Amino acid sequence: MIKLLLTESELAEIAEALDDPEFKERFGRRLMAVRMHGLGVANFKIAGILRVSDDTVTNYLKLYRDEGLAGLVENRYHRPVSSVEPFLDEIAASFAAAPVATACEGGAKIEELTGIKLSDSQVGRIMRRLGMKVQKSAAVPGKCDPQMQFDFLNDELLPRLEEARKGERRVFFVDAAHFVMGAFLGMVRAFARVFVRTGSGRQRYNVLGAVETRDHDFISVRTTGSVNAETICELISKIDFAYPGEEITLVMDNARYQRNRKVAEIAESVGIELLYLPTYSPNLNLIERVWRLVKGKCLRNRYHETFTLFVGAIDEFLDSLNGKNRHLLKSLVTENFQLFEIPKT
Repeated sequence: MIKLLLTESELAEIAEALDDPEFKERFGRRLMAVRMHGLGVANFKIAGILRVSDDTVTNYLKLYRDEGLAGLVENRYHRPVSSVEPFLDEIAASFAAAPVATACEGGAKIEELTGIKLSDSQVGRIMRRLGMKVQKSAAVPGKCDPQMQFDFLNDELLPRLEEARKGERRVFFVDAAHFVMGAFLGMVRAFARVFVRTGSGRQRYNVLGAVETRDHDFISVRTTGSVNAETICELISKIDFAYPGEEITLVMDNARYQRNRKVAEIAESVGIELLYLPTYSPNLNLIERVWRLVKGKCLRNRYHETFTLFVGAIDEFLDSLNGKNRHLLKSLVTENFQLFEIPKT
């Protein structure tokens, strides 16, 4: 059985190597085995602590005896060089310019660039090595103006949100959601494909909502009829009644029923500021996240036999946002805005 006598300086040297995150992650077991051996821990106990065999501990000790600390932190694993190694930068640039959906598509692109044909598993390893991962694509409004959104966010929206953080103003994000009774499908972990029953007809439940950024209050007007200027006026009145005398800003889009003289007059009469988003800017309206939350919590992958039950599920969850589920808004309605950078064509 191998037995090493380590000096204090050698133990300190190993301890210093263990303090290096890179060495600890890659060679931690080797370093710990030698250090514990030097501190008098029996080899079989070291093997049990590190969950390796006795022979492995012996090999670590021999490695240190023959080659010192440098031998312990040398990566001796064989890593075969890929045949496309010289082309990796070109491949990465090609994937960045035009992402692919499958390894098969990626393999075809690599073959086109390099003339080298790879299996799907090889392509997958190369993609992971390049830092690529499966990500869900997201929609960008085709007519949005990124520069206008950036200017609006910095010049108009963020200053008001700063006032809200100081308690000098309340900022509400306003929009309407139109929930059509039907199937709201989504991903689910299951042993077999899940089929969700769907209601018949096109009955719709419309919710005009406003979510506030400081206390995360939620105020809404709900109807089976249409959302129009009168609905907006009703919402403004409810907000004014709930926060008398406070500075209030409503952030909303440019829908015709929200941007008209009647709405402007009632807002002016109660001293509420209307701040209209740039056109095609749903990414700047935080209440869009609330509508996704509603669908996910009470509609997705669920069947409601009647329209009454459908409406009841929505109402119950919306009511809970000012009660037991307020914490969901606190974590969801944050001032992290998605901005787009559209390449020039």
